[in-house]
Amino acid sequence: MHLTLNQLQILQSVSNDSFQNLALEEYLVLHSKEDILLFYINDDSVVIGKHQNPWKEVNLLTLCKGQNKYKVVRRLSGGGTVFHDLGNINFSFIRNKEADFVNFREHIKPISTALTTLGIPNSVSPRNDIFVNEHKVSGNAEHVNSKANRILHHGTLLYDSNILKLNGSIRPEKPLAIKTHAVDSVRSPVMNMREVTDLGETTDFLTTLMDTLHHDLNVKSIQKIAPSDYPEVNDLVTSKYTTWEWNFGHTPQFTYTNDDGVSSKIRKGHVTECTETKWIGRRFDTLLNDE
Repeated sequence: MHLTLNQLQILQSVSNDSFQNLALEEYLVLHSKEDILLFYINDDSVVIGKHQNPWKEVNLLTLCKGQNKYKVVRRLSGGGTVFHDLGNINFSFIRNKEADFVNFREHIKPISTALTTLGIPNSVSPRNDIFVNEHKVSGNAEHVNSKANRILHHGTLLYDSNILKLNGSIRPEKPLAIKTHAVDSVRSPVMNMREVTDLGETTDFLTTLMDTLHHDLNVKSIQKIAPSDYPEVNDLVTSKYTTWEWNFGHTPQFTYTNDDGVSSKIRKGHVTECTETKWIGRRFDTLLNDE
């Protein structure tokens, strides 16, 4: 029995590059007219919400020291920070909508139902996360393009992720004295679904999941897609998703007070006000590196 979504095209990205896959999402929102369910798996990356402050959410200290090789990338939607690796599956519903734009449940329900079918009992929390054995395995966020009447709902599925690296990457090693209205992540205990039901390697599990969804949803076909085949995606990677201006400079305005009590106001990632006038105009990350 099909669930209540229109006919979908299931696409599976062949890329493991987080910059490419997030750019692909935006491209499909802006340039496709189809209803799509996109799946992709990224290499090590920390993905922050559109309105978040990376200096509050990410362990940038280890990144600067080269102890972690993950990327930091800002996505199109709001919500909290998540860790991606080759054991985590990302799903994205990209659809036409005329009304009821923000409806998390209609997108989470088919995923939850498919997991149950595959022998992974789960529940959907009031915050629209999927939980297994009281541990979070899926966080979800949405972006609405009201001009194009298109929505993007995407979520994570922790199947065989490196939990130690996940926990170590999304919490700053040394919390900074930052005051901001940026969105804070809500932390929950997490686990891998493979601990409950082992359905092979992550790519095998994804294939099984897509086949299961084919029965629950009205699916036109399942196809693979290469983001790099699209010039518009490559342009978005270069002009937006790999840039400091997007990933760090897009951070909402905040104030920072260092250990000496010197306070600075930061806008678009740069110091705009400070009693130490020599710092004005500098990028915030270069200021931290000098401390």
